[in-house]
Amino acid sequence: MQPLTKRFADLFENWRFSRPFWLLSIGSFINRVGRFVIPFFALYLTSARHLTVSEATLVISLIGLGSLFSGVCGGMLADIFGRRVTILISLFMGAAILLILGFVSHIALIVGFAVLYAFFNDLASPAISATIADTTPPQKIAQAYSLRYWINNIASAIGPVLAGLLAPISYLLLFLGDALTTLCFGLLIWLGLSETHRPRKTVNEVHMERPKHLRVTLADPWLWSYALLGFLFECVYMQCLTAIPLDMQAHGLGPLAYGSINGMSAIEVVLVSLPVTAFCQRFFPNTSLSIAALLLGIGMGLFSVLHTYTGFLLGVAIWTLGEIPYFPTSIAVIANISPAQLRGTYQGVFQTIRSLSVVAAPAFGGLIIQHWGASILWRSCFVIGLLVAVGYFALGRIYRNHRGRVGLTTSESEPVLPAEVLKKG
Repeated sequence: MQPLTKRFADLFENWRFSRPFWLLSIGSFINRVGRFVIPFFALYLTSARHLTVSEATLVISLIGLGSLFSGVCGGMLADIFGRRVTILISLFMGAAILLILGFVSHIALIVGFAVLYAFFNDLASPAISATIADTTPPQKIAQAYSLRYWINNIASAIGPVLAGLLAPISYLLLFLGDALTTLCFGLLIWLGLSETHRPRKTVNEVHMERPKHLRVTLADPWLWSYALLGFLFECVYMQCLTAIPLDMQAHGLGPLAYGSINGMSAIEVVLVSLPVTAFCQRFFPNTSLSIAALLLGIGMGLFSVLHTYTGFLLGVAIWTLGEIPYFPTSIAVIANISPAQLRGTYQGVFQTIRSLSVVAAPAFGGLIIQHWGASILWRSCFVIGLLVAVGYFALGRIYRNHRGRVGLTTSESEPVLPAEVLKKG
């Protein structure tokens, strides 16, 4: 009876996280259920606004400029002025811009408001990651990010299917629903979340600390190594938002088919995420990241030979297995290498470098599809996934050779390198 009791106690302990963690997770769940616009934006531009494939993917790449600048801005705001205010600005401005975006029809206005939406939508990400790290013991940070990722994917299993049903009725419903759930998330944070980080008190201190934040963060070679590999990973992953729906449409598969495979991907994450994450925690983080990149490349590469609904479903199922350990592990790595007072800035720089993929990937994907065909794109994705897997493996070997000098991300140790750099800064 004792072992059984202990198992239940351990299970309860695994779900014991702070109040801010649960507020952010519940709010993210509400918002993800209504995240309708971005997954269907390529179809919206080609179907409702009658753009060509290359024009639509170019527009989406331009939208990525908003995400590109939001990472560093959001991270520094979170460290200097506070996590809570940064999250609130992001959510309330994002909801307002979505409402406007749903009604504008001129292409220049669509691009302009979409860029603004991308900026404010991603502004909260570093602050949310930093808040979770602020309120979670170091040995449970990876588990916290994994659990939130799992909760988000429960919502993502619902959202794309709802969007697939709403889009044939009216694309405007996607914008209205997305704005409403974003507003609900903002109200929840406004009413329930307290500040978890003590912001700077004077304007002079803010001006003095801002350059130091970036100087110390940008001097960390481990941050750059993981961010550059993350950029390549996300260049491949981003094709799920642009190239996959367009390729499916070219093979006679409409919005509902695309929405359903996205929903199935989220269901897969919900069903196997926790056991897969627990299994991956036995390995060095780079091993998990390397396997994730390899699975992503294989899954995308299958689309070069499989063009039926079943084929797309199989490919998505494979790269989803890589997605499961990748996102929480990569964020946890950055949280653990960063000093407490620079968590937001580290996450922001990491997000910014990765967000370059939002600018580059859709345009290159669209050009390759239009001029050389989708099969070439999917084969390229396989090669990039393989190279990223090798890169993570090599980075892990380098770390092991420097274990005595450099702290990285383990549940037993705190970061060493960033703190040393901070003292010298």
